[in-house]
Amino acid sequence: MTSPLAWAQDPPQQLLPAIPCAAQPSYPLPKDEGELQGLSDRLQALSTEKACLADARFHAWRGAVLMALGRPVEAVEPLERALMTDPDLPGAQLDLAQALAFQGDPDSAVALLKAVQARPDLDESLRVAINTQLAALTAPVAGAANGGWHSRWRVAAFAGADSNLNNGPANSEITLTIPGGDLTLSLDPSSRPKRGGALLASAQWQGLKSNGESLWVVQSELRARQTAESATSYQQGDLAAAWLQAPAAPRQWVVRFAGNVLRFGGVNLLQAHRASLQRQFAPIEGSGAPALLDAAAGCRPTLAGEFEHRRYPSSLTLNGLYSGVSLGLLCRPANGGSQANGGAPRASFFNIEARLGEDRPADSTRAGGIYRRSELRVQSERPAFAGGQVGMQWTSTLQTDSAPYSELLGNIPRRTLRHALQLDGSWPLRGSLSLGTDLSLVATAEAAWQQSNIAAFVSRQRSLYLGLRWEK
Repeated sequence: MTSPLAWAQDPPQQLLPAIPCAAQPSYPLPKDEGELQGLSDRLQALSTEKACLADARFHAWRGAVLMALGRPVEAVEPLERALMTDPDLPGAQLDLAQALAFQGDPDSAVALLKAVQARPDLDESLRVAINTQLAALTAPVAGAANGGWHSRWRVAAFAGADSNLNNGPANSEITLTIPGGDLTLSLDPSSRPKRGGALLASAQWQGLKSNGESLWVVQSELRARQTAESATSYQQGDLAAAWLQAPAAPRQWVVRFAGNVLRFGGVNLLQAHRASLQRQFAPIEGSGAPALLDAAAGCRPTLAGEFEHRRYPSSLTLNGLYSGVSLGLLCRPANGGSQANGGAPRASFFNIEARLGEDRPADSTRAGGIYRRSELRVQSERPAFAGGQVGMQWTSTLQTDSAPYSELLGNIPRRTLRHALQLDGSWPLRGSLSLGTDLSLVATAEAAWQQSNIAAFVSRQRSLYLGLRWEK
């Protein structure tokens, strides 16, 4: 095969390496990130060697390694070089389609995928992978063409146990500060943490509709928990809408509006309305140095301004208006290694977000005055267990009050630090995919710890639930 990399005056036989490339493709790719990075460095060093320069499979291998490292921007060059030398490498074609889509060129990605799809000798596993990618890339466009919404439903039901159904304080006693001295009292049993079983149910609808390059996303969700006592049962409703300026572009603006209501123990506890304006910047390109930037290659930095009005119908003095900023990284790496091996694309992401703001009271007599908050949130999800998914979310929130919370509780400003860890796992039940639905077994576990300089706000909570989730 004649290579396009040749000098025009050289005869074709001189384009082939006299000896084979020192590195020959080997699959599957290493799972250890350190091994994968070491392999990438080795291939980079060999990429200009004469024996490897015209080896299409070498460049396809190098591109697959970069995709597996979550660096699709860097993967484009070796993948294009591989296809210039040998246009019939399906693994390289699929990896390049993912990389192009990530860079904001979905049209080229779709064209490339359709060309591969038309091949009569295509392996069935690769055909499934192509169909999945095409559905993800063309769904919003199709919706715009027919003026309709692309909808997705998700319904879930769980059963499990919770160590603190009523969010009670961890301490069994409380110390009051009174003129005659401190007075320690035992908490009433009804105020202490209540353990017990619970049933959870949720129903969610999501709609997508594109308008040119922009995209509308609307989502609604109803959640409910039923326990043996109505005082620890709750119902919650959420409605959110977002406008994405150009999801396929390297950078975009995102506008979000949301509202939710919470009814706890038969009482209308909370009504909240939120709005935010976020800027998503171009993905970070790996450069090899400094190491921190190289590790974040492919992630999109974000900066946002946020506002939230919180209203407590049963305790109006708690009402307040929150305003703040957030800074984050959205990391959704395109992993091409599995594709090069003939498997389906992997769905994974890693997000980290830091928030800083303050909640100003509507009533100047509110206990604690202004609430100043800082928060760090880390989210991750990745494939596991032969088609399943595992996810993790860690949240740490620090709140400090500007004024003493209560004369009876030491007459000091309150300071609370809360950590929460949530783990999720889902495993698809075979047979549902053929019906156009997805039925999964789902498990979720959560643990929360809250420390405070006021004993009444120290709390602990653990929960574990198991159930089924249906999607269509």
